[in-house]
Amino acid sequence: MKNLIIIFSLCLLLTSCKNVAQENLATPSGETAILLDSLISLAKQNSYYAATVNWDELEKEMKLMSTNHDSIDKLGKPAELMFKTLGDVHGMLMFDYKVAFNHRSKNIGPPNDSTYRTIGATKINSPYAVHGEILKEHNIAYLEILATGVMQGTQIDAARDTIRNTICKLKKKNPKGWIIDLRCNIGGNMNPMMAGLAELIPNANLGGDTKDGKNFYSKWSFENGNFYENGNSNYKADNQCENISSKGKIAVLTSKYTASSGEVVVSSLKAQDHIKIIGEKTSGLSSTNGWFVLSDKWVFAPMTGYYMSKDKTVHTNGIIPDIIVSEELDLNNLLEGKVIDKAIEWIRIE
Repeated sequence: MKNLIIIFSLCLLLTSCKNVAQENLATPSGETAILLDSLISLAKQNSYYAATVNWDELEKEMKLMSTNHDSIDKLGKPAELMFKTLGDVHGMLMFDYKVAFNHRSKNIGPPNDSTYRTIGATKINSPYAVHGEILKEHNIAYLEILATGVMQGTQIDAARDTIRNTICKLKKKNPKGWIIDLRCNIGGNMNPMMAGLAELIPNANLGGDTKDGKNFYSKWSFENGNFYENGNSNYKADNQCENISSKGKIAVLTSKYTASSGEVVVSSLKAQDHIKIIGEKTSGLSSTNGWFVLSDKWVFAPMTGYYMSKDKTVHTNGIIPDIIVSEELDLNNLLEGKVIDKAIEWIRIE
């Protein structure tokens, strides 16, 4: 059974639920056993790496580990072991919609340096994931799409509409081209970003994800100004400025901090006409996650497939730009530097 795929970045959701008072999180042993069985069953059926492990041995280890821990660790520590054994560096077990347990790799994901920490502290939901302006000297529209955090329901609608409104304001200036800056997008929920960008790119085959490296498992598209997954549009809305046409090339800027759902946007726009990806290879969290609700508090999100662009390029460890430009990201001067200079140069070429 296919499940609605929602992309969340484990590197974005920085708050650990372990900080909540342990006495308030104790889980009855009977309920833990049920949750653990559900976790294992869902992983067997849906994890991308399910066929690579000995489940009899792993299940015994997980259940033994559960008996040796208390509180949320009774479920979380076995989940950590499972992610590690599977080699799943993007999967996560969430408690109360915060990432509680996962397995990280030093070789995958954005570097945990001062720049990354500053992005996480200052550029999440600030506000509703977008900033736009016209680069007056060049008459190019600049659109920075930021990390979106854990958004649900009306929050997603509000973020989508904020992105759409920003695009419409820029369209009215009749820009020569567009720059979509994803260099500080460390992940979150893909839906407001994709549903918002459909205002700029009303129709496009966006590729999707793959389980076998050859065929699309989920297919994504922009159709009549809305974002679709496998023919379904969960955040459909009327276009706000479809009567104002947009023209010119689109440069998409990336960095080593571009991660998870930020990489969804990059993968979707790669191999499109009149669009170039410019900057650094992205972080490597270029995989989709399933979304399985175990209880009112627990959500299991295993890695289920890799992003695959329209041209069937599979992105198993980040997305390589069309034009590679290396540069240390200066958060105080995003409108200056080699990456944005290259984007402006490419857009201005007739």
